[in-house]
Amino acid sequence: MLSLSSLSFERLNDGHSFSEFDCGDPDINDFLKEDAINFCNSLMAVSYGFIHPDNKELVGYFCISNDSLIDKGDRSIWNKLNRGINNSKRRKEYPSVKIGRLGVSVNYQGQNIGDQILDFIKGWFAFDNKTGCRFILVDAYNKPKVISFYQRNEFNFLTKSDEGQETRIMFFDLARLL
Repeated sequence: MLSLSSLSFERLNDGHSFSEFDCGDPDINDFLKEDAINFCNSLMAVSYGFIHPDNKELVGYFCISNDSLIDKGDRSIWNKLNRGINNSKRRKEYPSVKIGRLGVSVNYQGQNIGDQILDFIKGWFAFDNKTGCRFILVDAYNKPKVISFYQRNEFNFLTKSDEGQETRIMFFDLARLL
């Protein structure tokens, strides 16, 4: 099984070739090929990839941006989020990082690369905190396989109000790792 530790981790730029990348999801493929560099140049999001050292193939990538988790008045959810936070430190808004896209090449799917990427992101922000964030957020496609992937990786639904939507907001509390 392939391990991320055997791959090169790089911030993606226009010097990388994405033309051959296919994760099986047209939206995620298109973002990488058509928008990732523009988002970076516009200071909206940054994409990172794991590249195979032998064939220089992009094995998987993710896109992240700063975000915040905001109290929108749902007391049950907000109370649950606040439980692990000292009363004097509780806020109406918490700094977060959002995973905008995450894709693994079809050539490497089934090897837990996606799980490893999420573990990498969690560790990257929990132990070498890049931006001072407490939560990782994702607007997960509301498809059983995608939802199951994030739940398996300990992400929880933020709300029930998006059950019938195209995406569901899910979160991971980085404090769980400390």
